[in-house]
Amino acid sequence: MMKVLKKIGSILFCLLPVLLALGIQFLVVFAGFVIKIIILIGRDSSWINEITSPDLLYQTLSDSQFLMLLSAIYGIISALILGFWYWKGFFPKKQPKRRCSSIIHPAMFFGLIFLMIGMQYISTYLVAILAAVHPAWYHSYEELLKSAGFGDITLILALYSIVIAPISEELIFRGVTMKYAAKTMPFFLANVLQAFLFGLFHGNVIQGVYAFTVGLFCGYVCFIGNSIYLSILFHMMFNLWGTFCSDFLSYSGDSALIHLAIFAGAVLAAAIGVFLYQWGAKRRPTSTKSNTP
Repeated sequence: MMKVLKKIGSILFCLLPVLLALGIQFLVVFAGFVIKIIILIGRDSSWINEITSPDLLYQTLSDSQFLMLLSAIYGIISALILGFWYWKGFFPKKQPKRRCSSIIHPAMFFGLIFLMIGMQYISTYLVAILAAVHPAWYHSYEELLKSAGFGDITLILALYSIVIAPISEELIFRGVTMKYAAKTMPFFLANVLQAFLFGLFHGNVIQGVYAFTVGLFCGYVCFIGNSIYLSILFHMMFNLWGTFCSDFLSYSGDSALIHLAIFAGAVLAAAIGVFLYQWGAKRRPTSTKSNTP
């Protein structure tokens, strides 16, 4: 009985990094909204009479750049806190620093490129299927992206999407969460758990499903590569493509044959990526066998 309770406690402990991230997010948003309201009242004192008005809330929520700034601040703070947690709990203290060649083999880098491209198209078709099954889910997803400012790429959006979010999210999910989960269960289950939490963290069905799918591969990249740096790199590459290239290299026609060919090509690209990544991982210097970040 004690072993079962200890096992349950260990699994529940894996939820702490996500709960901490949610707490940080809440505090940043709350503080940001208070500051925003104070600024609005400072500019126009008449707003003080509308402190509980829905108009004031709408004025705040409609500022997409402000919301993206809050996201960036949250991401930086969570990266610092979870990064410290990861460093204290899992970073080897008495081992020499790894050289770049012992972390990533050239074949692994090209494998990540193939895997990233394949997963981009696979996730696109996954979203399309979900939109066809339940259009309301996709409508909510579109509205969320618009409110967050994803319709207009700005410097803050680019920095958050390509740099800040990959670092903070990898430290939360493939870093601390997956490391603790792997201590209590096989890697397969630990990977599914962190990917599920990653999907749940996004707060809507569309993002949740494709975040879960991509999260599985981020966990795979981290585990096989034995380094959080590699999953951060893969996440950065994935978001870079999604931010700047997805609209230019997508097919929006009605030909089922072309769509089928694109999907088959995406699956093939992902398979090639997995092969190259594993092949390169086995050909790195033997020092990669040690516990490393």
